[in-house]
Amino acid sequence: MIECSHVYKKYKNGTNALYDINVSVEQGEFIYIIGPTGSGKSTLIRLLDGEEIPTKGTVKVVGIDVGSLRASQIPIYRRNIGVVFQDYKLLPTKTVFENITYALEVIKMKKPQVRARAKEVMGVVGLSEKGNAFPHELSGGQQQRVAIARAIANRPKVLIADEPTGNLDPGKSDEIMDLLERINRKFGTTILMVTHDLTLVNKHRKRTVVLEHGHIVADLAEGGYVRHDQ
Repeated sequence: MIECSHVYKKYKNGTNALYDINVSVEQGEFIYIIGPTGSGKSTLIRLLDGEEIPTKGTVKVVGIDVGSLRASQIPIYRRNIGVVFQDYKLLPTKTVFENITYALEVIKMKKPQVRARAKEVMGVVGLSEKGNAFPHELSGGQQQRVAIARAIANRPKVLIADEPTGNLDPGKSDEIMDLLERINRKFGTTILMVTHDLTLVNKHRKRTVVLEHGHIVADLAEGGYVRHDQ
């Protein structure tokens, strides 16, 4: 599903962000990516979604060599990937229903399918009654649920969750984790979750890839305990 082989990334300003990254992710896995600020987590995500290309090595997602794609091919490739952000990135002037349908209209899905799929994913995330609400009328946890619904609306093979619980209290964080785990089980969606929340990582234990100064310093099997000094 995801294969990073001897991946290096050096930016034009001379910053070396990643060194010899080798990681393989099977279909249906749920993996944490953790590490301190500046460890390379964001760069790795930008490589996976085609925003950046590796300086050296290959990044393959669903069999596609992402670094070899032309700019015109990137939007089509990204249909394989859903992304959830810490700050939700919802459209403030659109309702919950419209935020979700907009993501499907952009890829030119037919209107009957758009409406049906939007209703389906609102049910998945527990917001069937909030379709006419605007983002500012929702709690942080509800806004993140909308963001997740939008990210999975196109049935992506891979879901990247970038600090999805960063703005939430522990109770709401657990709810979002439960939702992501349910999506992983129900749809077989491969999930990569970037997080700083080691309490959450140790409570909901899964395979954990630890980055530090651009290197993978640990790849811990599911059930492993992550020390707070990692």
